[in-house]
Amino acid sequence: FKVNNKNFNLNNKKVMFKKLSIFVTIFVFLFILFLSVFSINRIDSGQTGIMVNLAGSERGVDDAEVKTGWVVYNRFIKELYEYPSFAQIVDYETFEIQDKKGTIFYADPTVEYYIERDNAKTVFLRYRKEIKSLEKTAILSEVKNAYKDMSGVYETDSLINNRPQFEKEVEALLKKRLAEKGFTLSNIQSSVKPNEVLQNSVDEKNISVQRSLKAKNELEATKAEAEKKIVQARAEAEANRILQQSITPIMIQKMSIEKWDGKLPQVISGDGATPFINLK
Repeated sequence: FKVNNKNFNLNNKKVMFKKLSIFVTIFVFLFILFLSVFSINRIDSGQTGIMVNLAGSERGVDDAEVKTGWVVYNRFIKELYEYPSFAQIVDYETFEIQDKKGTIFYADPTVEYYIERDNAKTVFLRYRKEIKSLEKTAILSEVKNAYKDMSGVYETDSLINNRPQFEKEVEALLKKRLAEKGFTLSNIQSSVKPNEVLQNSVDEKNISVQRSLKAKNELEATKAEAEKKIVQARAEAEANRILQQSITPIMIQKMSIEKWDGKLPQVISGDGATPFINLK
């Protein structure tokens, strides 16, 4: 009886172990199936999630839904896009623009923008692209068009001399156009430069102007110094004239007496006469 009971317990354990193995196998299979079918993502606070239906009756023009936080979805019938709600900085490569006369300039803008949560769905339904793709297509296109449209109303000299004003006008135009597409432009920095030939011409002109100003300043300094000497000479001449008019014979005699030390000259003229000094 004890042997039979022992065999029964052993068989029972085998059955339980077999059932547990089957359960674990089924659980692992279902878990792997779940992971292969469903996706789990966490949308950060700085991102806006857009859930898109790829199949079913809800697929259509308005098939996007805004999501935040943890999201679980069937990757075969839905797709998740994430758009940043914080500032994005894009440094674009240099491209050509032309002024009113067709003269070539170069612009190399750095754009700072973001997408507000309320506009994320609008941006997706308009373009249906990832944000990096939009930076290379839609946003870049608007940036180039803004520069080209504004440069086309400027004359060459006006664009060279008013580049800060030109860049402010570009920023205002670009901000308006991007806002219409769902983007918010927060800042743009650029350096608009003439082509090499025009830049050399501008540099030569600036050097010529500087030399001319230097020569003009030196000439004015020379004239000022000459006028100063003339004024001094006239002043000295006038002083001498006034002094000569003020000196009379009596004054000369008085000045001689004041300088006389009371001694008679050691050498007297041949006639032995004593010099006469009028003391009146």
